[in-house]
Amino acid sequence: MELLDYRYECRDALEFSKSLPPESVKLIITSPPYNIGKEYETRRSIDEYIAGLSPMLAEFVRILSPDGSLCWQTGNFVDGGEIYPLDIYFYPHFKRLGLHLRNRIIWHFGHGLHCSKRFSGRYETILWFTKSSEYTFNLDAVRIPSKYPGKRYFKGEKRDKSAVTPRVKILKMSGK
Repeated sequence: MELLDYRYECRDALEFSKSLPPESVKLIITSPPYNIGKEYETRRSIDEYIAGLSPMLAEFVRILSPDGSLCWQTGNFVDGGEIYPLDIYFYPHFKRLGLHLRNRIIWHFGHGLHCSKRFSGRYETILWFTKSSEYTFNLDAVRIPSKYPGKRYFKGEKRDKSAVTPRVKILKMSGK
């Protein structure tokens, strides 16, 4: 496998992306603040929060190469006990910017705060968008052995043929 150039930046995403030339980035992986009142963010209404991140989204699309991908990890915003699934709120903004949703990946984890009036959230969503239908995806690099290697179709045209589909390796992610 060929070693690719990469750059890891831990700073203001909008400021940094403005310094990059158009269509110069092939992959963006980001996890923006969730508007939950952490020390590095100001808690706002859901509409103000989404509007505040819109300039960053536009900048990401500007720097994303034609065959590039954007992975946007997000969770839920809770206000007055009501859950706002942020991936659903962001989706229309990505579409308006011309991006194509390739996967909605659920990262499940077993830790976190315990809720008393609802089930505890134990997942976050990663939205994988591409700028065009020509993009890089290396399935073999993340493929793992099938859970049921001998499984076969039991009826129809494919009777007795292998029903095995590739499984994907889940990369360990550290908690926030």
